[in-house]
Amino acid sequence: MLQSGVIAHSLSPYAAPVLLVKKKDGSWRFCVDFRQLNIATVKNKFPLPVVDELLDELGGAAYFSKIDLRAGYHQIRMREEDEEKTAFKMHHGHYHFRVMSFGLCNAPATFQCLMNSIFGRHVRKFIIIFLDDILVFSIDLQKHEEHLRTVFDLLRAHQLYANASKCSFAQQEIEYLGHVISKNGVATDASKTSAMSAWPVPTTPTELRGFLGLTGYYRKFVPHYGIIAKPLTRLLTKKGFLWDDKAQTAFELLKKAMVSTPVLALPNFKRPFAIETDACDTGVGAVLTQDGHPVAYLSKALGMRNQKLSAYEKEFLAVMMAIDKWRPYL
Repeated sequence: MLQSGVIAHSLSPYAAPVLLVKKKDGSWRFCVDFRQLNIATVKNKFPLPVVDELLDELGGAAYFSKIDLRAGYHQIRMREEDEEKTAFKMHHGHYHFRVMSFGLCNAPATFQCLMNSIFGRHVRKFIIIFLDDILVFSIDLQKHEEHLRTVFDLLRAHQLYANASKCSFAQQEIEYLGHVISKNGVATDASKTSAMSAWPVPTTPTELRGFLGLTGYYRKFVPHYGIIAKPLTRLLTKKGFLWDDKAQTAFELLKKAMVSTPVLALPNFKRPFAIETDACDTGVGAVLTQDGHPVAYLSKALGMRNQKLSAYEKEFLAVMMAIDKWRPYL
């Protein structure tokens, strides 16, 4: 990093600790513990996109290209007067960053703002961007080539460089942000769901939160997810962590559900949507459909108070929940 100009020798009065984290490809990511600096930093409130909303833009597309920027954060220069604040110490020296580093609380917002400003008028028309993950989508190959040229021209003009080993071009099926996308719809990534099916039984609340966080990312693919997961989520309340038979059953059901998720249709906002709802003694659920194909599932376990409602009231509660969640589609 010193030779490439990412860092420089420092005389800064600050010094954060460092650690190395192994990446999926076997290489190492250099990380600095910027927690104290982040506490003192005025936060950048630029919004990050919602993944589900990004995927909704892909309806009708048949060709996809994914562009991953090489060490994206390191392609943004720090202001010279702020460089000393990023200083860190190692056993053989004291350095600071000359470019934006991972771990800075404003780095994601800053990077997303840059991407939106560069690709502004094209975003959500033929390109979606989540930080350094760029997806170009088109209805046919000819259009796709035109869109790629536009994207490459903009990257070149702003001196942004891609990581060729992580890029894919003109694909009819592609993985993006943990989803597999094609003209047929969107599905879960098998590599992610297989990790869930192999998840060991949690022994602490932290381990359980990790499992629920991972499965919750795909909850719209799973009918009755909220109802199935209820015995697990209750273990994270103040009542304490006590793994019982109900928790074990829910854990196994959820793992099984993760590896049998359906392919969801990508929405076409020029056509009408329909909502189907259902209710049972312990929960309510709904599915958003278009032309008979599911677009998303929604469910919620009922508390003790709502479990006492009549069947009609539970059905009405399901309708209200679904309309509130999917109002933009209706």
